[in-house]
Amino acid sequence: MNRIRELRKQKKMTQKELANHLQIADSTLSYWEMGKYEPDNESLRKLSRFFLVPIDYLLGGDIAEWEVIRDRALYADACKPLLADAVSVASEAKAEYDTDARRDAQEAFSRSEFEGLTLEEIDKLAEYAEFIKLQRTKRV
Repeated sequence: MNRIRELRKQKKMTQKELANHLQIADSTLSYWEMGKYEPDNESLRKLSRFFLVPIDYLLGGDIAEWEVIRDRALYADACKPLLADAVSVASEAKAEYDTDARRDAQEAFSRSEFEGLTLEEIDKLAEYAEFIKLQRTKRV
């Protein structure tokens, strides 16, 4: 399984990093790379998706370099809409969180001396409060 080693090194990963990603023991990956054992079907699927190569390539199949590059490009193109959706969902969640955080800040500063402050001024007060907390922890 020298291809696993080659692909891992291309990504500049250690065996430990790849093993952690695959949720396997370091020794298992080492045995695969030395050719003592072969990955099971599920592990082959994980490796294929992670490295963006066909399973046949992982198994030592005679696949031209251009085919691997083509498959990676096709996979990346297929993932673009998924990534766009993920970014959109994350943006919406952040906006909702920001709105909730501002509302909470406004409620926290609802005392009369804070009446009429803008959201930006409330943000500055919150930053100052964080600064004061940081100063307190440095003194201890």
